[in-house]
Amino acid sequence: MKCFAWRKIAFICAFCVCLLSCRPTPPTSLHIVVSGDTAGWITPCGCTANQSGGLERRASLLKSLGPSDRIVYMDVGGSAAGKSAYHQVKLKSILLGDQLMGLELHNIGAPETQLAPETLFQIAKETKTQWLSANLQAANANGSVPEALAAYRVVERGGVRVLVTSVIDPNLVKNTMWKTRDASSSVLQVLQKEKADIKIVLAYMDEPGLKALAESLPEVDFIVGGPTGQTLSPTRVGPVEIMSATNKGKFLARIELQKQDKVWKAVNRGALEVKSTLPLEPAQSKNLDDYLTTLGKFDFSAEETGLVASPSATGANQADYRIAGSDSCVQCHNEDNSSWHASKHAHAWQTLIDKRSNVDPSCQVCHTTGYGLSGGFVQVAKSSQMVNVGCESCHGPSQAHVLNPKTKTAYLSREQCVRCHDHENSPEFEYDRYWAKITHGVKL
Repeated sequence: MKCFAWRKIAFICAFCVCLLSCRPTPPTSLHIVVSGDTAGWITPCGCTANQSGGLERRASLLKSLGPSDRIVYMDVGGSAAGKSAYHQVKLKSILLGDQLMGLELHNIGAPETQLAPETLFQIAKETKTQWLSANLQAANANGSVPEALAAYRVVERGGVRVLVTSVIDPNLVKNTMWKTRDASSSVLQVLQKEKADIKIVLAYMDEPGLKALAESLPEVDFIVGGPTGQTLSPTRVGPVEIMSATNKGKFLARIELQKQDKVWKAVNRGALEVKSTLPLEPAQSKNLDDYLTTLGKFDFSAEETGLVASPSATGANQADYRIAGSDSCVQCHNEDNSSWHASKHAHAWQTLIDKRSNVDPSCQVCHTTGYGLSGGFVQVAKSSQMVNVGCESCHGPSQAHVLNPKTKTAYLSREQCVRCHDHENSPEFEYDRYWAKITHGVKL
């Protein structure tokens, strides 16, 4: 009997040890990750190699940090790139991609305030996005706060309470359908309501604004901002650390917390680059495919995109400001036309087709002739004759020149190159070197 009793006790002890060993170990580390200033770049344009950014690679970077229960992912604002129907579709797709990455909350940045509050809240409903702002609300709110907008959020992971609130620089809000309050006092009101181990403010402000906010809020631990032009490395302002996530979503701000002697402390913080070498995350690739499919169905006309440059913006002062078409140039410029046919400009549309991006207006702008201009490219269904980079992409709408050759073309061609060959799409652009690839006529 004694032997049996001891065996029973031993079995019970072993069973208890097994239960304890099988119990999930509370996380001892936590990554606070903040994106920002995505500016509509759901994916890099792909016009040049080694472009950072894009949701497909952002998701892979997040996964590389560890299990999802040890990551708190949020956005400081600036995901939108405009308010047109096209930009709304793009914003929805970006937010859907964010949800696949476990987005907890999204500050409202200046680009988002271009949209009417009702529109932004409807987008939140469709994408299950939690907008956050302590100092911004609809001008006609009458004291009511929609579920889509909160002043703060407390996120708990492994026993640590992280309080997150957010603000926007009132000077950046130009849409009168929104009203703002002082950022510092709005944060202080939140801090009086909740206690937390770590207190973070997401602030859509420039660098001087972030520093001023930090000086007025010694009670918080971190202020993460954007846009600041360039990524801001962790900088201490009194007891507060400030940093930023900016530049078309190419960088994420990361704060790594570790539990040491029962206290959570920040052990690593700084910027993480969404490098081009990161793998493409399959769920995000599917989201991108869905986005392109949606664009293909809409086939937005140029006037629906908000991407058309006005004549004054191009410096043109032609009375007859109309695209004539490259075929109109052949009769007098046959040799130049042959040079054009041998260049990549003449096949620019095929480049988009190969990537399925021919349905994206942001790409159409630089791969068509006269995007949105009179006589120029309007939309895929109506403008097959205006695809590719034609004569008037560089020389300007030339109807007046066709009617009277003594009338000069609208643009000084050299000045037009950088409209598409900008730092983002063509970072190594040098006029003299690139001209050699398309040289014809008189060099201007």
